[in-house]
Amino acid sequence: MKIDKLIAENKYTVWLALGDSITEYNHCAEGYANYLQHFDNHLRLKFGKSRFMIANSAVGGSNLTKDLEFALDQIERFNPGFVTAMYGMNDSSNGEKGLVDFKTSLNSLCAFLKKRKIPSVILTQNPIDFGCAIQCIQSRKDFPLYEKAIAETVKKAGIECIDIYSIWKKEILDVNPNEHFKLLHDGIHPNHKGHEYIFNIMKRTMLR
Repeated sequence: MKIDKLIAENKYTVWLALGDSITEYNHCAEGYANYLQHFDNHLRLKFGKSRFMIANSAVGGSNLTKDLEFALDQIERFNPGFVTAMYGMNDSSNGEKGLVDFKTSLNSLCAFLKKRKIPSVILTQNPIDFGCAIQCIQSRKDFPLYEKAIAETVKKAGIECIDIYSIWKKEILDVNPNEHFKLLHDGIHPNHKGHEYIFNIMKRTMLR
């Protein structure tokens, strides 16, 4: 999905972003732009603010299994021309046993978007640092299973997926774990450089 092409072809485009604290603009971006704000800056310079808006409806702590109805309500309320959704981190605290319910919720979200013919991209998330011995990280040991499930489920549903997790792992984590650590604010959340890297991954697919 080329978001700049979509904006160019329409009078006005609302981009609705769904997700958790990685998408929500919070202290982990350290006062710098997060990945959505990088897109906003790029698109503003190209089109001006009269052609689009990015509505960030992400909520810290959200998980899709619990908050599917909220996500669907946001889509109905905003009636967007484009949707991105980034979930999985918080769902993974339910362990492997929670995968079935998570995939069911993800399929429901994809079906909702397809029924309304809304151009959409589902995003996986950044790898986390399991070297941190704190409970909120160690409770997410099955996080890689959730990221794999997202890529597989979304592909089967016929929705575009940008697999940030796999790209980050291949390009950064598997090459130099220290460089991976430099992109994180803590063991879970990207810092401003991590958000810049997520933007750079996404723009390979989403910008002409």
